[in-house]
Amino acid sequence: MTDDELQQRLRAHYRAIDPGLTPRGLGLRIGDALERRPSRPVFIARTRPAFAAALAAVVIVAVGLGLGLRPGGFLASPGASPTSSPSQTPSSPSPSASPSPARPTSQASGTSPAPTPLPPGPDVQAGGLVDPLHGWAVVDHRLWVTGDGGSTWRDATPPGGFATAVADYLLGVDFADAQHGWVAINEAFTSGSDASYGRVDIWRTTDGGQTWSKTQLPKAVLHPFGEIMPQVQLDFLDPGHGFAFLSGNSAKGRNDSDLFWTADGGTTWSPDRPTGTGSVGIEGSVGFATAADGVIVNALHGAGIAVTHDGGRTWIDATLTPPAATGMQLFFAQPVFFDGRAGLVSIDFQSDTSSVTHVYRTSDAGSSWTLAATPPTGVSAVSFLDPQRWIGVTGSEVVRTADGGQTWERSPAVGPPGAPKSFLMTDTQHGSVLVGMNVCLTFKSNCSSRTGLYATVDGGSTWAQLWPK
Repeated sequence: MTDDELQQRLRAHYRAIDPGLTPRGLGLRIGDALERRPSRPVFIARTRPAFAAALAAVVIVAVGLGLGLRPGGFLASPGASPTSSPSQTPSSPSPSASPSPARPTSQASGTSPAPTPLPPGPDVQAGGLVDPLHGWAVVDHRLWVTGDGGSTWRDATPPGGFATAVADYLLGVDFADAQHGWVAINEAFTSGSDASYGRVDIWRTTDGGQTWSKTQLPKAVLHPFGEIMPQVQLDFLDPGHGFAFLSGNSAKGRNDSDLFWTADGGTTWSPDRPTGTGSVGIEGSVGFATAADGVIVNALHGAGIAVTHDGGRTWIDATLTPPAATGMQLFFAQPVFFDGRAGLVSIDFQSDTSSVTHVYRTSDAGSSWTLAATPPTGVSAVSFLDPQRWIGVTGSEVVRTADGGQTWERSPAVGPPGAPKSFLMTDTQHGSVLVGMNVCLTFKSNCSSRTGLYATVDGGSTWAQLWPK
């Protein structure tokens, strides 16, 4: 049974047992059923700032439904909902770095970690600084912008907001600079027969969110289902040229994604350029060096990177030779390109007992990647200012290199209070990080996750929490 047939069968099943189910409720039940199914080992991507950190895709694999779909079977019970949260990642060609997944841990049976105090401040779903003064954040389904480094914030939400009583519609956010930004929103619908079913609206601003105009993406070939829309990764090369990438459809392992291109700042978009037919397509996180040359990391192909040189119409496996090790999982950061050919990506190699981060370099627009350097032990997030100057952080140290990782300078630091989900230095002194924390109101109970936005003005030595609202 193909994945499309599986989703159709799930949809028919839940409609049969509850004909009055709203589109949002149907989407939640299908997503929960898919999330509860067993998964197969895959390369896992560390996708970048903001948005991808929160709208992470759920893993699906094809398994037989030979016993049939019936109420009370292996499917999720009515009313259950998936545990996913929104995100996107600005993926502009400005220097950047990427998310850092939680490290594997081992814990003796019968012991539990002490509860983490609930941090102050809002839960930031996505955001970051684009220069030392300007930045954005999504909090409580509103978009906030700052022009003074995070001291004050202004509500810049597009008309209509990101949510209604029926569903959450925010799919992606990106800012190329302080003035030019884009927001992807799932258009509202009441049934699968609505014209707006599965439609993605793109709101764009050229004045820092004071005014917005709207267009829409052409209907996606591989993600047409409004109940379970994937995240939209917006990857802009400059204020005029960029891509919109739909990948995952609430699942990993399905191998389908849709790609759209704009050359006029998002006013109009090309027809869909799907990466494959579903079984042979490519999922992951996209990053383009030019309008023609780009990569998808965490591709379920080869060593985990696929490359295109025709604007995403065709893709092949890139060449990357990882260190010889058994049982390693690869966590890719967002690739960063500095011109049409040169780029860097950090990859976290993890096993049950160890973890090491390596930085790989390309000089041929992503066709091949070679080991450039290995940051000092404990560095889990690296930001690339240019091909030679990098900054990395740990909980108690900041490390810097000015020669592409050949030598490193270390200095004490008071790191952000948690594992970085994204890390972006805009210059040698200023940057921001999204930090994910598991918090418990009482010991071992009432636990939830929260993401805080922190900024530095001293090169990563100290960090202050920002309060976007």
